Amino acid sequence: MSADRETRERNKSEMGWDNIADSVNRASDVAKTGMDAIRRLNINEKTVPDTFANMPKLISPRVHRWLDVGVAGYFLGLGAWFASRRKGGAATAAFLNGAMVAGISLFTDYEGDGRKPINFKLHGTLDAIQAGMAALDPVLHGFAGERDALFFYGQALNEVAVIASTDWDAGMPVEDVGIAA
Repeated sequence: MSADRETRERNKSEMGWDNIADSVNRASDVAKTGMDAIRRLNINEKTVPDTFANMPKLISPRVHRWLDVGVAGYFLGLGAWFASRRKGGAATAAFLNGAMVAGISLFTDYEGDGRKPINFKLHGTLDAIQAGMAALDPVLHGFAGERDALFFYGQALNEVAVIASTDWDAGMPVEDVGIAA
């Protein structure tokens, strides 16, 4: 009984509040350092779409909206398929991607009239985040070495092509594009 009590006390002190507080403080310091580095890069909502300004613009905001519907449906259907095959990590990743695309699309101002809170160029930046998420999900959810990961890698590449080919200025209000009204 004494040995059990001793072990519990030792474990309690090893996992004590001091250790937890130190871990939280270290994580906070790392996060602050990372955020400071990002701020110095001077990135804003237009950075990603404007990166591809010299690419041919084959996709209008209206077509992009329908592509978003297709991507959301793709991921939600993929999630159901993975769930039916008992592939929990892949199903979770697919449902998260589908929900992200659908949610962002519902709040995107594709017309540039200001009636929805996410402007079209910010949507382009969020598309880049979603592409990164799709590419990283197999690693984060533990199926990177499986063939199922190819669904995510392929869509991430497709998303980059869509970002590069979309006319982001066409979905922005005139004053935000820089064209004299």
